[in-house]
Amino acid sequence: MTWNYIAGFFDGEGSLVHNGKGFRILIPQTHEGVLLEIKNFIGSGIIYKVAKRKEHWKESWVYCIAKQEDILKFINKIKNNLVVKKITVLNAIPRLTITLNGMAKRKKLRIDRKNTVEKLRAKGLTYREIGKKVGIDFGYARRLLIN
Repeated sequence: MTWNYIAGFFDGEGSLVHNGKGFRILIPQTHEGVLLEIKNFIGSGIIYKVAKRKEHWKESWVYCIAKQEDILKFINKIKNNLVVKKITVLNAIPRLTITLNGMAKRKKLRIDRKNTVEKLRAKGLTYREIGKKVGIDFGYARRLLIN
């Protein structure tokens, strides 16, 4: 298995879908074995079986990558070997980068808030007092400590 093979396979069979929240890589196939090899080579994603819509159709599966970091890694590995989907993939990279940066900022903010809530709770403040001090809902302050 090589990235060149995967790029060609994706170019012919796959799709890059934007669903409003983020992107998905989808590769449908009637040969499950090739999808298993691709998944093992890439090291991420899932394979699920598709229900037959007509009795005489072959069984089919879809390889899906949903984690945004894994999608960006996948795209960066195959982009130079694409023909049909090259423009689509290249246009997705900046949007995906913005999404990932936003996710990183939200994660950092959550960690910072959690640390602040822990310190204030250790001082004996109630969740309502913590919420007012930090500028968040008291229920969110409580969930930060639980999770």
